[in-house]
Amino acid sequence: MIEAGLELLDVRLEGEGLVGGRIACPPRLVLKPGQYLLAHAPALAETLPTPLFPSRVAATELILAPPLPPAWLPGTLLKLHGPHGKGFSLPPNARRVALATLDVHPLRLLPLIDCALEQKCEIVLVTPLIPSDLRPEIEVLSPAQLPEAPGWADYLALDLPIGSLPTLRRRLELDSNQSLPCPAEILVTGPMPCGGVAECGVCAVKTRRGWTFACKDGPVYDFNSLETL
Repeated sequence: MIEAGLELLDVRLEGEGLVGGRIACPPRLVLKPGQYLLAHAPALAETLPTPLFPSRVAATELILAPPLPPAWLPGTLLKLHGPHGKGFSLPPNARRVALATLDVHPLRLLPLIDCALEQKCEIVLVTPLIPSDLRPEIEVLSPAQLPEAPGWADYLALDLPIGSLPTLRRRLELDSNQSLPCPAEILVTGPMPCGGVAECGVCAVKTRRGWTFACKDGPVYDFNSLETL
């Protein structure tokens, strides 16, 4: 766990009007894909911190996935705390990896690409929005092709808003009790202002074992653990 004060180096338009940013990588930070940092700008007297997910993690910098608060401008000093939550666990024996988003930009899934390439995996990305700097070896599929991905992949990772969970089984063309043919994990995104400290319930996700909080029990969940599917 780290606490650091860092300057927002720049902001960048990622398409579809979404604004991300860039900061120096905090020393000793170990951040798994799917985990997040909490940040606030002390000079702006913000009431609640903002969860930050990276779209790229390098030795010297973090590229932050959108959205960022509109008041954050280049040069804004941010207080960071984290990492928080449970991240993705790419199986070490996976050789075919499918990443998918249906309703959001895929930037939060991009750190998994680096992990998969280190394992020499083939990768497909199912998305309606293609990142501008996507590696050329990544095959892109449309959301309509999502049902094909689990049959090809050794591992499937999805990024979905909480509100989209009830429709996911239908969009995968699965029956009510049908299992996926490969391991699958879901980054469940939504408001996470307390970072697991207050258990405010805003990010509550129902699983087969009862209600959980995405901010600390997630935000990455095993596909089979979610009762909302």
